[in-house]
Amino acid sequence: MKIIELNAADCTTTKVFTALLKDAIQALPGHGTSIPAFVDSMIWGTGVSDLVPPYTIRVVGRLDREVGRFARELSDALEAARTDRRTRKGEDVAVVLETGRR
Repeated sequence: MKIIELNAADCTTTKVFTALLKDAIQALPGHGTSIPAFVDSMIWGTGVSDLVPPYTIRVVGRLDREVGRFARELSDALEAARTDRRTRKGEDVAVVLETGRR
């Protein structure tokens, strides 16, 4: 599994964080910045990013409160979507966003 370290220490807003994350997943132009947009591209594979699973994105660095909350919510949403995909399609997509909270 690929492990990608995303240094978010200098991310003072979710806008900056999502730009780094889009770069990490090799998002194509037009990729959104919402949690559902990342879930769609990272778990459901809607063709708006070039990074192919399996992979783990490890968020490192002290996170701003707003950025940390967004990263944790995204991590939880990705985990829930993996479960949903296993239930619906009988397959798993090994994508993890580690936020350092666990």
